[in-house]
Amino acid sequence: MPKVVQHLLLALGVFALIVLVTEIGLSVAATQHSATPAQVVSGNAGPYPLTLSLYTAPAHAGFALPFAIAPQPGTSTALTYSVASVPGPGLHATEIRGSLTPDPQVAGGVQGTVEITVQGQWYLHIVVDGPAGQGVVDYPVTATAPPPIPLWLGWLIGYIPLYGIVAFLIIQRNGNHRRSQPAPQS
Repeated sequence: MPKVVQHLLLALGVFALIVLVTEIGLSVAATQHSATPAQVVSGNAGPYPLTLSLYTAPAHAGFALPFAIAPQPGTSTALTYSVASVPGPGLHATEIRGSLTPDPQVAGGVQGTVEITVQGQWYLHIVVDGPAGQGVVDYPVTATAPPPIPLWLGWLIGYIPLYGIVAFLIIQRNGNHRRSQPAPQS
């Protein structure tokens, strides 16, 4: 294989690796909490006053929604939480349980993510268990459609098979051209 083709394939492989690492990084960053919440809502889950911080508002369908729950001052910190995303009326989706971890910055608080699978009206169903019993609250969340990929990127991806066929034909033509040349006479 000619050195030029080897260098071209190496450059293509390095470019693909950079794109892959960037995509993984963006996917991880999309589910992380930002420094400030996009929306803060206060309410009561039974006897427990809570503050819900949403880090993406409106939520993006098909992505995890990062959130934090904090008990308001004066509330017991011995609370346990359960969170699920529940589709609103008319949505064809299933309830999805969220993942929770203790919030190191807030005593008795938790942070986590929950999947919002399709666009439309959803509810964050929060169940709080504590010394005064169980409390439940449903916070409404609107999920928007995921952003479309740019048109140029769609065409670039769509033509990948054509790029492969053209590269294959070029390599085959160069290989056949070399074989058809007579060997030098000595």
